[in-house]
Amino acid sequence: MPSISEYQETYGVARGTVQNALNYLKTEGALTTKSHGHLGTFIEEIDYSILQEYALSEAILGTMTLPYSRLYEGLATGIYEEFNEHKIKLNLAYIRGSKERVRSITMKTYRFAVISKFAAKRAIQQGDPLEIVIDFGAQTYLSGHVLLLANRNNDKIESGMRVAIDYSSLDQQMLTTESIQGKNVELIEMPGHQIIHSLKDGQIDAGIWNFDEIRDKNYEELNYVKLENSLEEEMSTSVIVCHQEDSSMQAFFAKSFDFKRVLETQSQVRSGAVIPRY
Repeated sequence: MPSISEYQETYGVARGTVQNALNYLKTEGALTTKSHGHLGTFIEEIDYSILQEYALSEAILGTMTLPYSRLYEGLATGIYEEFNEHKIKLNLAYIRGSKERVRSITMKTYRFAVISKFAAKRAIQQGDPLEIVIDFGAQTYLSGHVLLLANRNNDKIESGMRVAIDYSSLDQQMLTTESIQGKNVELIEMPGHQIIHSLKDGQIDAGIWNFDEIRDKNYEELNYVKLENSLEEEMSTSVIVCHQEDSSMQAFFAKSFDFKRVLETQSQVRSGAVIPRY
């Protein structure tokens, strides 16, 4: 571990302050150290759960999508329970659109965000200072996208149609753009969660949306076609991202956050065995 002098220089505090802090953490059982003479002092054991009581002492602000499906409800419930397990206060904000959630991390408004793996990788490729800290795996964000069509005689988008597009969602925007290539359509901008209502209300002729809402809310009577896309696996995968500079948040997710427990809760909420709490 760094020497007392290095801590003094880094944080601009007195030697006694550093010694008192280290002694306090040792007394609390947060770490065990051993001196190796001229080689310096080495950390033998670390209890991250105790360290995080101090490093993450204030309420953590996180963000994810609107929990309109059971998958999202289960994810929100599981994340809350995992933070409670470590006695860390959490406030989740539900922000529509992956682009806005990414922006909230780059601006350091929130400490972490839940987005699709596809959106996270695209943001990182574009230079956003993000770090993927948890990968929940496929089918944890959504089970798939479908193309909704007002006319039951249609199975694809055709020229002349009014097509919904949500520019705040990287996934929905890209899938829609791919589906209308070579066709002369009218794009109608709207939040993704309004697509089903707008379709039933006759405001649009087609739109791409999350199949989970259709299944969960018994909209099976709608005319829809499941989309086949090479990026569907990444779009269906939930990940948690933090700012690259937020080392304490990254450490919590790397050392203490049990994503398998979150997935178990998500599965129980989805099956109806557990009531969502978020």
